[in-house]
Amino acid sequence: MRKLLASLLLLSCFCLASPAQNGEWQYWETPLQYTPIVFDLGAEYLGIPAEHGVVDRAVACAVGYGSMFILTQGLKSLVREQRPDGSNYRSFPSGHTAAAMTGAELVRQDYGWGLGGVFYAGGAAVACGRVIHNRHWWWDTVAGAGVGILSAWIGRWTADALDLSGRLGWGGQKKSNLAVAPSVDPLTGAYCANLVWRF
Repeated sequence: MRKLLASLLLLSCFCLASPAQNGEWQYWETPLQYTPIVFDLGAEYLGIPAEHGVVDRAVACAVGYGSMFILTQGLKSLVREQRPDGSNYRSFPSGHTAAAMTGAELVRQDYGWGLGGVFYAGGAAVACGRVIHNRHWWWDTVAGAGVGILSAWIGRWTADALDLSGRLGWGGQKKSNLAVAPSVDPLTGAYCANLVWRF
């Protein structure tokens, strides 16, 4: 069963890595920004123990990414900085970098600096890619990283305050039977959610 779950998680990663022909999916950093959340919610099924239970991780991810989205979109609407390529006025801050760093900090909180550092390096790669592809100025990516780390902490503080794993009787190290991972369909480019149920 563990091999089946590992295969499903790897398939999810390949679906995320499949770029569409138009828009932001033509850049390699677009799928890379989502790898931390896939890892954070699914690594326990590969035998990697997490600091928090899957319910608390899911709450932290939902609140963290929700906060990140609200903060980045609000700042983009307020600041209205033009992108380096001149395509629009939504450059500040970098949403890609914010998403990657939100996930990197959540992974660090759940799995430590060893694995967290890998995803921080991935977040730095996303930031570099946004500058290299002329989609952001370097200060946009620095601001995006700050927004992302703050958003992860908002998610963690909320999850710790709610303590749903403890209230539901699912301790921090107990394995769950359910995992959810986002993906993109390789044929149509549609956004999907992969649900893995272990029984």
